[in-house]
Amino acid sequence: MATVVTELAGLLGAFGLSNVLVQRRVINRLQLDTVFWASLGLGGVLALVVLLLSFATEWMFSNSDVGRLLRFMCLNFVLNGFVAVPWAVLARLMRYQTDFLIQLTVVVVRTAAAIFSAWLGMGMWSLVVGALVGSSVYVVLGLRAARYWPRLRFHWPVLANSWRTSGSYLGNSVLYYINMNLDLWLIGRQLGATSLGYYQSARSLTDEIRGRIAMPIQQVLFPAFSSLQTDQARFQQLVMRAGRLLSAVVIPIGFGVSANAEELVLVLYGSDWQPMTSVIKMFGLSAAIRASTAIGSPLFNANDRTDLLFRFNAVGTALTVLGVVVAIPFGLHAVAVVIAISSLYSLVALYRAFALIGLNVNSIVKMLGPPLVASLLMWFGIEQFRGLGWPLSSARQLVLNIFLGAGTYLTVLLLISRQYLQDGLDIVTLVRSAPKQKS
Repeated sequence: MATVVTELAGLLGAFGLSNVLVQRRVINRLQLDTVFWASLGLGGVLALVVLLLSFATEWMFSNSDVGRLLRFMCLNFVLNGFVAVPWAVLARLMRYQTDFLIQLTVVVVRTAAAIFSAWLGMGMWSLVVGALVGSSVYVVLGLRAARYWPRLRFHWPVLANSWRTSGSYLGNSVLYYINMNLDLWLIGRQLGATSLGYYQSARSLTDEIRGRIAMPIQQVLFPAFSSLQTDQARFQQLVMRAGRLLSAVVIPIGFGVSANAEELVLVLYGSDWQPMTSVIKMFGLSAAIRASTAIGSPLFNANDRTDLLFRFNAVGTALTVLGVVVAIPFGLHAVAVVIAISSLYSLVALYRAFALIGLNVNSIVKMLGPPLVASLLMWFGIEQFRGLGWPLSSARQLVLNIFLGAGTYLTVLLLISRQYLQDGLDIVTLVRSAPKQKS
């Protein structure tokens, strides 16, 4: 109940001030100080808003515990204001190993604090304690790692010049929230809790492809692209290589999930969940397309065209919502088909992002074509293998499908283009040489 309020408040805090620092080719100390105090002030305002909303939320849910929880949880917004600049500094320097170690430490400390509080009998308050302790640790470690301490300086033109960009970040966050929640509300309202359970479970499984692979890569590529704004040739080369590596990984995973939907449902969920098989089939294909085109977002951000990204996201959101509304009367499978079809619009956004740096449709075909063809053949190969009717358990069938699919995909991909093999070897060489370069 409390997170209903904190998630909405979190959207208002997504002003992208730290992203503006990452995108700028050159920044100075005055900009850092201004963004720090602005972020801290915004965090304070959000904390006050949540504090005031806590009384209304307490009345709305007829539960006094919700109000008390929110009156402590609002402190997280203040703590988050402290880390906007340290995160931007670490991202500009591409110190992702340092950021990973900080986040790992925060997770360990936060979890330990929550478990210890629960052991003391604090119940739901243990989660609040864990969150506040974790945020405090992140502030201390972030400021120390970035070696930054703010000065008492504030320059309003710094914010005024980035207002358009910051507003676009906020708009994109709102659209993302709508994309992630409106379809769930519509399905739950029109088709009931059971259909919503099938739908949400299928979406959660396939969303991992984007959440665990594509999104982290987006975070890495944003500062990398931003640093190459004035060198278009290197910019294009990095985009194509990163795009090939991303598509070579996420497209076969998405198609593999789709092809193995029947076995995945039986192994992971059980026979009672078989109605979600057709949904996973469609969502796997959708996840492959959306994840492979995720490289477009950091391109828009690095070129300071977040306004253009917002327009594409707005159109994509409208198409998805309209499709879901039209498909709902025909059932859950129809909704999944519409979601898969609407994902093709991300190719239009990718084309526009490529145009910003002088790349064209041929570049997209070269990047996505070979993995897509190899994944399609893999998908059909698994379907044909299943059709042979081997007397195998679902788990054994799944294992065999995975080995068959991986072998088919890699063979076809290397026959179509050896460039992907070279990209992989280059990455291995880079990883092996990294410690030597550091020393």
